[in-house]
Amino acid sequence: MEKPIEHYWKARLADLKEALEGNNFEVFLANDAGEAKTIVLEEIIPKTKAKTVSWGGSMTFINTGLYNALKNHPEFTILDTFEKKSPPEEMLERRR
Repeated sequence: MEKPIEHYWKARLADLKEALEGNNFEVFLANDAGEAKTIVLEEIIPKTKAKTVSWGGSMTFINTGLYNALKNHPEFTILDTFEKKSPPEEMLERRR
């Protein structure tokens, strides 16, 4: 078998997808960070019809480019949990 580790993880991912869908989750699979960003911006967010967007403290979120894409999107009110100028109490409330 060529690339057994890759095959293993693809099989595990397929099992996970099936389990999540069995619990009524809609599942999206991406091959890389760029594809994940596209899925979020073009499929997930439009389905939610979100007007306000926020996030936790994920470096993956920043590395995919989603942080800048959402922060600079003119249609969203942003609750930016990475902004350093706000008082700690306000930052905590934003994360809630």
